[in-house]
Amino acid sequence: MLIASAFLLPALAVSVIALAGAAGPSAAHRVRRTTAILAPLTTLPAVLLSLFGEGARLEVPWLLLGAEFYVDPWARSLTLIAALLYSAALMAVSWTKLRDTEKGSGALTAFLLVCFVGNVGTYVAADAASFYAAFALLSFSAAGLVIHYRSQEAQRATRIYLVMSVISETAILAGLILTASAGGHRVADAPAAVAESELTGLIVVLLLIGFGVKAGTVPLHVWLPLAHPAAPPAASAVLSGAMVKAGLVGWLRFLPLGEAALAATGYTLLALALVGAFAAAAIGVLQRDPKVVLAYSTISQMGFITCLVAAGLLVPELASTAAAASVLYAVHHGLAKGALFLGVPVAKHFGTGGTRWLVLVGLVGAALAVAGAPLTSGAYGKYVSKETVEGVTFLGADLYYLLPLVATGSVVLLMRCGWLLWSAERHPEHRPAGELASWLLVCAAGIAVPWLVGAFWLEAGGFSWELGPLWDATWPLLLGVVLGLGVWWSAHRGWLPGWAVHADGSAVQPGDLVVAEESLAARAGRGAAVVLDGAHRGTAMVRASAWNVMSSAGERTEQGLDGGERRLRSWEFSGAAVLVVLVAALVVLSVGWLV
Repeated sequence: MLIASAFLLPALAVSVIALAGAAGPSAAHRVRRTTAILAPLTTLPAVLLSLFGEGARLEVPWLLLGAEFYVDPWARSLTLIAALLYSAALMAVSWTKLRDTEKGSGALTAFLLVCFVGNVGTYVAADAASFYAAFALLSFSAAGLVIHYRSQEAQRATRIYLVMSVISETAILAGLILTASAGGHRVADAPAAVAESELTGLIVVLLLIGFGVKAGTVPLHVWLPLAHPAAPPAASAVLSGAMVKAGLVGWLRFLPLGEAALAATGYTLLALALVGAFAAAAIGVLQRDPKVVLAYSTISQMGFITCLVAAGLLVPELASTAAAASVLYAVHHGLAKGALFLGVPVAKHFGTGGTRWLVLVGLVGAALAVAGAPLTSGAYGKYVSKETVEGVTFLGADLYYLLPLVATGSVVLLMRCGWLLWSAERHPEHRPAGELASWLLVCAAGIAVPWLVGAFWLEAGGFSWELGPLWDATWPLLLGVVLGLGVWWSAHRGWLPGWAVHADGSAVQPGDLVVAEESLAARAGRGAAVVLDGAHRGTAMVRASAWNVMSSAGERTEQGLDGGERRLRSWEFSGAAVLVVLVAALVVLSVGWLV
């Protein structure tokens, strides 16, 4: 009942919003407004499912190829985070100035609810067909969040997002079809089926590409820095906190983790993960929009998580612990990054007056959690992750010593984000609104939930409070502070190189690689246009020449026909022609009779 309610209640709210137009403009507004205000309650069944639904199973034999849903510890943990983030996002977009008559249509609320259904579906799906259906629903409905403001930036971001989504869905569909044909229709059977398939390499590559788009893996990450600044902050919170985790779940469910060692694939994925973890920090620190900076921070953090998946591919014995560590880190990151994205408008509206210090403490606490400061959930997630991958090396360097440096880049990014928020223009709100309440909810959840989930649901182990682990969590942050101050001082003194200053004030435009890709595509398009113009001109010349030849031939033919017609008009010639035809027919008949 809880599984069904987690899907049906949000779907019912979406149906009410969609069908309200039949009641007339005035009534439709009231219905949609009321539904939007109550929308956060539709996530309650998912919360209850996480808290009390361990081991719950739902089978629907008539749906698709026989749909099946199951709640395991991974699904419990991620479903709870998704429910918290989506409820906060729904509160932020619908509980604003309830005394006012808002003229919104409820579209943003509806798209958030559809995305929520797809997001939870990816977590609890126990068969390949249901998983793909939920993943596709999530991917394409998220375009409604990105396009919401209808600006040129939003339209461009949506086009790129849809292109990447089509690439993702195509690769996933092909990979899951091959997985199911190998005997992996059920999620529980998929890893072994992929490992035993004759097409293991092809399947793994398809799944890495397909789910890598959603997980923001380099070089498939280009949609993230464009979608986040284009979407409303509440939508960015779920995009970064919950949706990108669907790619991680796809890897954990279908890759042959623990079944076989895939050295080439594992090292390739590890290299891409490390590039994303460190390069995103270098690019993000040069941005001028705080939401773009946070988007690059998400790419960096997802690179950290991807390192754990790569370790599971390289060393099958680490697969179960690496998976648990990656889910734990995803739980922590979802809440902390959701608090930061929701905090962008909170800082703008409530960063002055009596709520100033509350906002400051909350944002600093969320930033410290993302960076992995001691006593935070980030320190817990990083500690478990480091302990899991100890001994796994890349180019001679142990991941145990490489992964802490990701926190250094995170500190520099978050210092940049904090400076941008501090120097941004304020638009104070005099009364608390839903965005403040939802932000406080996520901040409070981020303090306690990851610790409880890791200890009781994922059994990821505890955090060592000895001096050594505490120092290990501290020195990367101190190094990041030093680097951040160095960057700020260099910029203040004008010591940054000329290439680091772009016309719009940023060294690298949001989307980085996609800018070069668009330039190449534009040049290719112009080249193709030149070629096509030449082909058209050549075709026109050939067509003109052929027309002249045909015209001349036609004229001669017409003259011949006219002459023939004049000759046929004479009785003498006509009679002779008929006589010739009759004689020929008699000859043919005579020969046939003789034979």
